[in-house]
Amino acid sequence: MRVLLISGAISGENRYGNLDDIGAYLPPYGLMCLASVLEQAGHTVKILDSVRYPLSHNSLSAKVREFGPGLIGLSVYSIGADAAIENARHLKQEFDIPIVAGGPHVIVYPEDLAQFDSFDYLVDGEGELTLLELVQTLENGGELTSVRGLHYRQNGKMLKNEPRPYIDNLDEMPFPAFHLIDDLAGYNPQLLVYRRRPVITLVTSRGCPFSCIFCNSVWTKRWRANSAKYVVDMMEYVVNRFNAREISFHEDTFALNKKRVLKICALIKERKLDIIWTATVNLKTLDPEVIRAMKDAGCWLVSVGIESGNDEVLKFIRKPVDKQTVIRVSRWLDEAGIKIRGYFIMGHLVDTPETIKETIDFAKSLPLHSMNMAVMYLAPGSEAREIADRYGTVNKGLDLGTGYPRGDLSFVPNGLTEEYLQAMQRRSISNFFFRPRQFANMIASIEGPDDVRRYARMTRAFVRLTADRMKLRARRRAVR
Repeated sequence: MRVLLISGAISGENRYGNLDDIGAYLPPYGLMCLASVLEQAGHTVKILDSVRYPLSHNSLSAKVREFGPGLIGLSVYSIGADAAIENARHLKQEFDIPIVAGGPHVIVYPEDLAQFDSFDYLVDGEGELTLLELVQTLENGGELTSVRGLHYRQNGKMLKNEPRPYIDNLDEMPFPAFHLIDDLAGYNPQLLVYRRRPVITLVTSRGCPFSCIFCNSVWTKRWRANSAKYVVDMMEYVVNRFNAREISFHEDTFALNKKRVLKICALIKERKLDIIWTATVNLKTLDPEVIRAMKDAGCWLVSVGIESGNDEVLKFIRKPVDKQTVIRVSRWLDEAGIKIRGYFIMGHLVDTPETIKETIDFAKSLPLHSMNMAVMYLAPGSEAREIADRYGTVNKGLDLGTGYPRGDLSFVPNGLTEEYLQAMQRRSISNFFFRPRQFANMIASIEGPDDVRRYARMTRAFVRLTADRMKLRARRRAVR
């Protein structure tokens, strides 16, 4: 069967607000995983990335006619759910082709899409094996009731099959279908978290055992991972096949299993891979031995969720570290020569002006290469979203930005205002980056013209963001 997979219809403005021109745009990794399983079984697959390359309805129709699929798959994210629904409605009016939807929004809110007749099937949970079985069942005229993890429409109603267990052995999955992405090297990593292009993103584990209340990990707390050999085989593959010069491990917590990460580092050195890499890690999982091994194997930066500079807030959000742990492990990383990108949130359910100031000061006190300060977003499926109305004003609209607000906020703690949080977000960015020490660090890290262009883009974006916020504030005052 010919299967067309279309990435979630999320605009840059939806994701990053006024910072969309410096936001990260990564290849649709989940669709590449689905495609590789289908191709391995002999099916023909095409991927359309409507995030990186937005498509009008007319353009989308032309792509469908050109490819002639027997099944269309849409990945749906909550902040792009409305656009995905519109795309499905358009496609159903234009073509007599069954449509299946999957992705984070389907996993969290399957009933939201089940009400729309445009969707014939929904995949709830990990999609690789469910989608493969759906395609085979449609081809062979089998019974849909046997496909675990599938919702299917019958007589106008969406019926739900039994759930599919998560994949135990991720090594059984083929490498993602990187070859189906036309411009793999043209995607934009985050500005300050890469050194060499092309940068290829890899995801080598699923799930997170921690219980941070603001998170909505769709893979649950059960952590599963590819073996060290599989990981390094895949690294070697993207280096040799796609000329990767840097790799980004983009997953909840890369270094959770010490034995695994040490073996990965040993194999990178053993095979003499000419590659540098970054990873998202939890500071709780790092010790000096792991840090040294990562540095020796080419790791130059880790991204870490620090979230707050107040221990009581950290305890409330169930972050598995305290300030002293952050300070200690950050020092180990700095001494080893691994740079740190710190992620923070302001506007936690129990944040106050005092705790927000602590967070800003804490960020400046740490040896960070860069930082990101988001405003609290009530992620669908998170515990914070369920209990937020006890602690402040809630707006559960799914079209709100993810921490880079365009206007309205997802949540405002009692005693605070939207204007205050947005002003403090701007202040935190300027206070961190526009310091002599930070300027010196940035200048010292410049290795070529590309670095200069990156810093210039970031500066222009911040100036524009500040100007836009001032205009918004003036308009609000005029209304009052």
